[in-house]
Amino acid sequence: MPVILSAPGTVEPLANVAVRPRVEGQIVEVAFSEGDLVQEGSVLFRLDDRMVKAQIAQAEANIAKDEAGLRDAEATLTRRQALIGKQIVTEAALDQARFAVEGLKASIAAGRALLESQKTQLDYLTIRAPITGRTGSLAAKLGAMVRTLEPTALVTINQTRPILVSFTVPQGELGAVRRALAAKATAEIVVPGARRSPVRGTISFIDNQVDKQTGSILVKLMADNTDEVLWPGLAVEVALTVEVKPRMLSAPASAVLPAQQGMITWVIGPDSKVAPRVVTVERIVGQTVYLSSGVTAGERVVTDGQLRLAPGAPVTIEEPRRPVPLGEERRADGRG
Repeated sequence: MPVILSAPGTVEPLANVAVRPRVEGQIVEVAFSEGDLVQEGSVLFRLDDRMVKAQIAQAEANIAKDEAGLRDAEATLTRRQALIGKQIVTEAALDQARFAVEGLKASIAAGRALLESQKTQLDYLTIRAPITGRTGSLAAKLGAMVRTLEPTALVTINQTRPILVSFTVPQGELGAVRRALAAKATAEIVVPGARRSPVRGTISFIDNQVDKQTGSILVKLMADNTDEVLWPGLAVEVALTVEVKPRMLSAPASAVLPAQQGMITWVIGPDSKVAPRVVTVERIVGQTVYLSSGVTAGERVVTDGQLRLAPGAPVTIEEPRRPVPLGEERRADGRG
């Protein structure tokens, strides 16, 4: 007998990222369309990079200039070090050559740091997708100026494959859902009104506290959602199988009816006579009823026409009729 918890749920993306620029600039290219599925690292926007490229070229030229000056300063320092022993140059001239070398080395280091910063800024002018997901509506079009402090994101990306479904269960079911999490239990996710078969999901998360106001606890499922049947924000119905109890007596649900004395089923005895029997229903799942008492395995029960029965009434069991093939039916009529 599957023990199933049913609850309404809401679909939510596995990840949700609002894409914003890190630098200011004008959009010169939009590399996707609204609603596209984009891959992580793919280009979304390109901003005007001409100014930054010019600054990079200038920085590289300054570094080259300082490196040439450094070579000359190092040569001068070497010559003065050779002449200092002969007292041809003064200590002050030697120190001056040494300071010139150190100053140029520092200038080259600062130039390289500036160049690295400008290259990083150039990289920021190409805006890429941080995750794989489905894009939303565009907030900035081609040619628009974008700024880092604008509150509105350029576009929002929702990760829909895989996707999450969140729902709540009463706090009394905490033990059951914790066992389900340990067993990686599965659930059926049904979209109301859709004709598709249920989507399968696996329990992946239980909140670390019970909501004090509602007395419920949040649970999440993860579904592959390869065909994107589940969409962020969609309302669904969740049926989580928290455990399966073995060796439970079952019967068709139509065999059990309410009566004054409780739930009953009509049992067919060995003499083909019927008698009502009070049963204890453990759970009804779909078209199957699970019973904990009242009948034993192997007994025959009536599943249709119970309103015409009375205690001790004899019944005749009719086997389902086999459909007659068209050719045989014609021969039986004598016209084939």
